[in-house]
Amino acid sequence: MLFIHFKTLFSFRFYLRLAQLRSWPVIGFVVYLFLLGILILFFFTGSVIKKNLPVFLKNFPQVTFENGVLTQPQQPVYAPIPNTDFKIVFDAGANILPTTKELLDTNTLAWVHGSQLYVPSASGLQIQELPQNLNFTSDQQTIEKYKKSLSLSLRMTIFITSWFFMGLFLLFDYCMALGVLALFNLYKRAYLPKTILFKLAAFLLGPLVTLFLIHLWITIPLFTFAQLIVSIIYTQQIFNALPEIPHEN
Repeated sequence: MLFIHFKTLFSFRFYLRLAQLRSWPVIGFVVYLFLLGILILFFFTGSVIKKNLPVFLKNFPQVTFENGVLTQPQQPVYAPIPNTDFKIVFDAGANILPTTKELLDTNTLAWVHGSQLYVPSASGLQIQELPQNLNFTSDQQTIEKYKKSLSLSLRMTIFITSWFFMGLFLLFDYCMALGVLALFNLYKRAYLPKTILFKLAAFLLGPLVTLFLIHLWITIPLFTFAQLIVSIIYTQQIFNALPEIPHEN
């Protein structure tokens, strides 16, 4: 699979051979990319946590939880996320809950009030109940005591989340690649069978996943647009070699 991945990056003509494969190698390649993405994300997030967690904890405000309820502070305090504009807000004395728009506009990653954690998202305000056995005061001595366990918990949480993230990421990229291929198929009047388009879209995930992995370390502006451009470039090159693609009856 590593060889196929490498060839999808640098050999446009190789796609023509890949289009002749049966379904199982195609599925195997997608599974390989899925597991590769999870593995790279695990090591990447591990290095990010190792670098930024001490800074985050050093600037963490003093808050108090009693039986799963935030009791202090009575005024909003912020825990900034290192190297980002995001923050976590703690406010035990709030009388009115903020709206999703207000949280998003202020780059609030999470807002804690009472016994609940509020997380803004595109689908609305997600509400999570805090554990009832949470009794904690975040002085520096206590934070240092739980630093290691917190790091492990974060890594496990991110690892589990990465499975859902990579699944959605591959689905989105596959649909985008398939859409670009279908448009080229109509525009060029190539009349390629659907099965060929499905297989080509799966192998186009090779360069798209690689672009995402590069994006983890080197920020690519307008990343989704960059993915679309890559899809168009690779698809154009594939269709340039169209006579070599076998047509199914």
